[in-house]
Amino acid sequence: MATQYIKSKKYTGVSYRKTATDTIYYCSYKTKAGNYSRFKVGYRSAGCTEKMAYEYMQQQKQRIRLGEDDRYTKKRILSLEEGAKLYFEYLRLKQASDHKNSRNKFFNHVIGYFGRKTPLDDITSTQIHEYKLLKLKTHAPATVAMHISILSSIYNHVIKEHIPHLKNPARGIEKSIHVDNARERYLSTKEIELLLEVLRTNKYNNKPHIASLLLLFVKFALSTGARASSILNIKRNDIDLSTRAVQLYDTKNKSWYTGFLHSKLFTQEDIEFIDAQPKYRYIFWNKNRQLTHRIVMYHMRPIYNDLFNQGLDKNDAKNRVCNHTLRHTFASHLTINQVPLFEIQKLLNHKDIKMTLRYMKLAEANKVSAVERLYKE
Repeated sequence: MATQYIKSKKYTGVSYRKTATDTIYYCSYKTKAGNYSRFKVGYRSAGCTEKMAYEYMQQQKQRIRLGEDDRYTKKRILSLEEGAKLYFEYLRLKQASDHKNSRNKFFNHVIGYFGRKTPLDDITSTQIHEYKLLKLKTHAPATVAMHISILSSIYNHVIKEHIPHLKNPARGIEKSIHVDNARERYLSTKEIELLLEVLRTNKYNNKPHIASLLLLFVKFALSTGARASSILNIKRNDIDLSTRAVQLYDTKNKSWYTGFLHSKLFTQEDIEFIDAQPKYRYIFWNKNRQLTHRIVMYHMRPIYNDLFNQGLDKNDAKNRVCNHTLRHTFASHLTINQVPLFEIQKLLNHKDIKMTLRYMKLAEANKVSAVERLYKE
């Protein structure tokens, strides 16, 4: 049976065909050699539309009229912006928890350097290395590595789903950036009390609801040790108040695990607030939308800086207090209190025990203290 192509009623030269699970869009035009050809533009599930197919066809016709390299008419080449939109739409449909954050990072920091309309095969490894060196002057290595990793993921998606012959010029470049994620700073018991007190008393310029959510966020972080993305995705039905258990989704390891609410951190008022939330709504809900990590950091960063980061270099990740310090604080105090490392591994949802072993030095220091308490008269 012949393949059934359906002509678009709105865009001349555009057609599509339906499969059992998807719709595939095509455009047709004459190549430089005068041959009439049909090109597959993309899938509806990946964000492709009739309009996108039509725009691509017009771009290709323009290139032919200008006498540009005929390689563009032989094999479909997307612009960086087109490829990025296809990739982030794929993440959205996949319901990737961090797709908005990745999209914002790419469109706010990366795409402007290379150019929105630049064909994907015109970007070279040399250009990406130049971007790396430029950004390392003003941004932390981990941030630059993340930018290049997102760019590489866009190429990988386009290669897998649309243009198999395309090469990924970003492959492996993020690995050339030395990233030291080892944090040494954690909050002492007194510092924790100070942070909680500041959050309890600060109303943020007539925004008491934000203040109460920030306080609750810090309590969840100190009680579960979860990453910010996991905490902000907690829904009411993820919490069993009778056992104080919290089901947490680890957005990094793509897995669920269990945390627990500390009875002394959470007041009766906190428990009543949690219990009153609709069953399937996010706990961290503000003005009819989910609270984002970006908003949390916008409010928390000046507090951390005023209380703990005075005089520190902005790139001193080891000693600078931020939201992730709360996770490190949770793990550090577990170690100081002689909780076995394999239990800490489970509570942090570390895939590899090697990640948990960095807290061993705290355990060793605790042993020294225990020995020193011997033989006292």
